[in-house]
Amino acid sequence: MTLLNVQTKMQQDPLAIVLIFFKNSLKLMRFGEFVGILKSQKSFFYSEYATHCTSFLLKLCLISSALIISTHTTAQSQSNVSRSTVESTLSNGLRVIIREDHRAPIVLSQIWYAVGSADESGNVLGVSHVLEHMMFKGTKKVPNDEFTRLSRNFGGSINAFTSTNYTNYYQLYPKQYFPLALELEADRMHNLMLRQQDFEPEIKVVMEERRQRTDDNPRNLAFERFKWIAYPTSHYRQPVIGLMKNLNNIQLQDLKDWYQRWYTPNNATLVIVGDVNPEATLKQVEKYFGAIPKRALPQRNDVLEFDRLGYRQLEMNMPVQIPNLYMAWNVKSLNTAKNPQDAYALTIIQSLLDGGISSRLQDRLVRDRKILTSINVSYDPYNRGDSLFIISAIPAENVSLETAQKNVQAEMDLFKTELVNVAELDGVKSNFVSNLVYSQDDIAGQAKMIGQLAVNGIDYRLLDQLPKHYQTVTSEDLKRIANIYFVRENLSVLHLMPESAQ
Repeated sequence: MTLLNVQTKMQQDPLAIVLIFFKNSLKLMRFGEFVGILKSQKSFFYSEYATHCTSFLLKLCLISSALIISTHTTAQSQSNVSRSTVESTLSNGLRVIIREDHRAPIVLSQIWYAVGSADESGNVLGVSHVLEHMMFKGTKKVPNDEFTRLSRNFGGSINAFTSTNYTNYYQLYPKQYFPLALELEADRMHNLMLRQQDFEPEIKVVMEERRQRTDDNPRNLAFERFKWIAYPTSHYRQPVIGLMKNLNNIQLQDLKDWYQRWYTPNNATLVIVGDVNPEATLKQVEKYFGAIPKRALPQRNDVLEFDRLGYRQLEMNMPVQIPNLYMAWNVKSLNTAKNPQDAYALTIIQSLLDGGISSRLQDRLVRDRKILTSINVSYDPYNRGDSLFIISAIPAENVSLETAQKNVQAEMDLFKTELVNVAELDGVKSNFVSNLVYSQDDIAGQAKMIGQLAVNGIDYRLLDQLPKHYQTVTSEDLKRIANIYFVRENLSVLHLMPESAQ
């Protein structure tokens, strides 16, 4: 069979031709590595590109904002394919978002199931992550580990990721083999075989993963426990990987129940970015996913916090070499804030505090006063529920955790009383926006952001408006939200000390 025949047959029935090749032990030409293909780690969010001129990227963003307009259609109706992004919903509830990017002959598909560790309860904590592992074990159509073998044989890159709010599966293929990705993904959405012979070794893999990442890592273990006081009412306190006692209790039937409960097209968003024709791609999606029936969905767990629950502090002695300080304020996300500007302002404060080598905490507490040796600030504005504004720091030698905390708090209190200098604020906003635009330059960055917004209940069209929103943040916004959120009643603190300090 010639390569041309292979390509023609692949378009008609990709999986059939693949199975023919395997039966005859034929080898296909492998495609080389693509520039910027995602690293084969647990997170698919990593991408790498050569540096670009920031001004060029900003111009590109403005152009994209003018061109990218989404249209709502059904799979059976005519789509507006003159736009860069097309959205459709199949009759079974599967949401499909397709974005064209013709710079390279590759296509990335991501399917986002709206279920994660925050939806778990009782003795099955970690079941979402365990099921993610089992999703690669096969169906009747593609048994055993053929899913992975097929993907590799056709130049594909595959992986998955479980979070608090969602479970994501991605496949990256040369464009001519992209139908294979759709067929494989649709097959395991509806026909997954969950067998005891696969479950027993895989649950041991997950247990070992927990040992390495958490149980044998004192800092990660301490932070896991810290989240139980930082999120006293929200299910975000639950670890994605589950607790070891939970993993010992999970049975195969728990996975089957979870799969039946949540893995349905009306609980999924399919994001496709790459060198595709949207109209033709919608037809292919309908072909492979359209016949999968939808099911009633259970109610999701609460991910909201009460306001101003009171100051909480945890002190722990563990086998760490140096003390560690964690401070976390309960804050709102873009999804839960009454005023969306709060989330944008919190994001800019995060960048002001720890957005580079010249950021406030690095400059003042690390280099100038030498109170700290390292600092990290994090905040997720795109959460489904309420979020945390987290500062983690390591005090300098002979500096107590109490002194470190006092100095960090003093820097946070400045936002309540002083307006940030306009020049400083404008510089931080420009740097943040340029990094935001740069992160969307490759198909992985686009797909990740589109999917994350959509699965968390935020309009994905916001993606192209985010630079404008962040640029509107003022010094007055920062002062206002600092007085709302950075108060003692919203604060949780962890003092992690070496065991010798007891």
